[in-house]
Amino acid sequence: MSSEQRVKLLHQQFEVYKEMNEQVSNPTESLQYYRQLSTIDKQKYIEIFYGRNWKYRQNLFDIVKNNQHVFKHHHLEESTREEQRYHSFQAMRNFHQKLGVTYDIFLSDPNIVTITSVAMYSFDPAVCVKFGVHFSLYTKTILNLGTDKHKQYFENAQTLTDIGSFSLTELGHGSNVRQIQTTAVYDKETQTFIINTPTDLATKFWIGATANLANMTVVFAQLYIDGKQYGVHAFLVEIRDKTNHNVKSGITIGDCGPKNGLNGIDNGFLIFKNVRVPVANMLDKFATVTPSGEFKTSIEDPDKRFAVQLASLSGGRIILTYYGAITSLNALTIGIRYAAIRKQFGLPGEKEQSILEYPLTQLRLIVPLASTLVYIIAAKAINNLWDTTQNNVFNPNKMAEIHALSSVLKGKFATFANKVILECRQILGGHGYHSFNRLGVMLQDQDINNTWEGDSNVLIQQTLKFCMDQKNKFVNDQKPIQYHSLKFLETFKVKSIKFQKDEDYLCPKNIQYLLEYKLDKQLNDFMQDLTNNLNNNDMLKSWNLSFAFKGQQISNSYADLYCFQQWQELNLKNDSVLETAFQIWCLTLLENEIELYKNNEFNISDATVKRLLLKFSNQLKDEAIGIIDALAPPDEILGSIFGSSDGDIYNKFLQKIYSGKNTFQKVPWWEQIHNK
Repeated sequence: MSSEQRVKLLHQQFEVYKEMNEQVSNPTESLQYYRQLSTIDKQKYIEIFYGRNWKYRQNLFDIVKNNQHVFKHHHLEESTREEQRYHSFQAMRNFHQKLGVTYDIFLSDPNIVTITSVAMYSFDPAVCVKFGVHFSLYTKTILNLGTDKHKQYFENAQTLTDIGSFSLTELGHGSNVRQIQTTAVYDKETQTFIINTPTDLATKFWIGATANLANMTVVFAQLYIDGKQYGVHAFLVEIRDKTNHNVKSGITIGDCGPKNGLNGIDNGFLIFKNVRVPVANMLDKFATVTPSGEFKTSIEDPDKRFAVQLASLSGGRIILTYYGAITSLNALTIGIRYAAIRKQFGLPGEKEQSILEYPLTQLRLIVPLASTLVYIIAAKAINNLWDTTQNNVFNPNKMAEIHALSSVLKGKFATFANKVILECRQILGGHGYHSFNRLGVMLQDQDINNTWEGDSNVLIQQTLKFCMDQKNKFVNDQKPIQYHSLKFLETFKVKSIKFQKDEDYLCPKNIQYLLEYKLDKQLNDFMQDLTNNLNNNDMLKSWNLSFAFKGQQISNSYADLYCFQQWQELNLKNDSVLETAFQIWCLTLLENEIELYKNNEFNISDATVKRLLLKFSNQLKDEAIGIIDALAPPDEILGSIFGSSDGDIYNKFLQKIYSGKNTFQKVPWWEQIHNK
């Protein structure tokens, strides 16, 4: 029997099975049943969670939907790494041509770029990151740190005449930027900087868009003049000749090799050997070198100058908060739709029921959905704050709160997304192992958010320091706290609250007090522990000892309080669905800290918390499909057969399997199976 005949026979059998399945359970009808239970206003939810520029999100989705030949999901095609990189480049080029988001539009409203970027991330994180490396890192660094002499580089980047990369991270240094080892030595005779990679550890590594694509890069290096070191500065370096794409003399470019995700990005390494760049190629808004070799700066304090030069990089960390929250939503879209469709077990003699009806499934999917809604609002809030504070990017006082919040929210939402993806993969059972559900690829692509733009375990120390500094300034110096998120520390007093009725567990004022109490108590405990450690150790060792056990949770407490504050500012009390979602999230906060509150005589009942979680997750279950229908991207963006919005997952899955290029192939090494 030929392969064509086998396929025809299988299709005939499939039609018979399809008819039998529809008599037992129709997946499309199952999903439609839950869809009809929802009472929400979808357009209202789109505007609440995506803001006034939601149409730009839809615009990107329409571009993908109308150009499927260009915008491909590699996990559905079994693409090679090289194919993924090429498709990512094609997608980047097409987005640039079709989106129409100019620099003038960005200046008028940076939020347009934010909402477009989040939509692009839902389609393919690799394409989004490739876009971000060029426009947010390379191009924006020229804008923020360059001067009029660099205008042509900026314009070339805007039109993709040049494609740039961002060479900061080295093999031996990532978070500790001040200790990078690449050198830029000024040569007075030729009025050039000589850039070198003095050791293997100084190799620029993990540099996105470099292995194959970029012809330009911004190199961060230690500046030396007449043997004296002047700290880290940025230099524009041409790394490939645009006429033939050959690597420039003195530069070695290589591929970083196989990765666990984001294979559409060509991460590369760079080694410099006596590479000369003109003095004009130093990005010199805050510090410059005269032709005669004199170092001049508008910021004399080297610590402040360093902080200002890296301040504009905060945007990358802030947008990652949105990426983590949206990834959780996309994963839950797949998990919840599948749970509505998948029928398993039931009473003897009765039909099987959707697994979404089981309380355990609701705890695994609906409770995380409630948290995801809260986190999207928090992510939107901090991104809006960043977008409206662009003019203050070089003002440390204005940026301190944003920096502290992004330092904890980035990692918090990334860790949460990891857990959500894994839970959804397990909800799919055996099907969760298949590439066509996208969850495995989603986990690989998003996991890096925990460590790039700063290792999350390191970053939260900056959040802790910010909280501690604000409390100390008020307590010791009697200076008012100027940041809204911590203003409560000025008037906070410990009081007794008794949790007796269900309403006590759901009262926003009670939850707010508990969050403020927890943060204040943890700060006091940490500072006391730090003081005790200082009796026998230096400051660095004392800090590290105290942080290991008493400091880590403080940043998370601050993040929870911020999320609470941002949701409350929405004033959504008239929306019973979102009020239920918020109540579920608040109950998870109580459940997570039940021992803390028990030990401090708040008489919170663990049994009551769990009972209420079951009750409200069951209520929100009926609205879940409506919520994700409103907020999730369309099928062409989501790229998951098992998350299909029409529910016809089994037909689509089998058809995709049947059309696979290797599905019915006889292996070429079949003789080795039978011949010993």
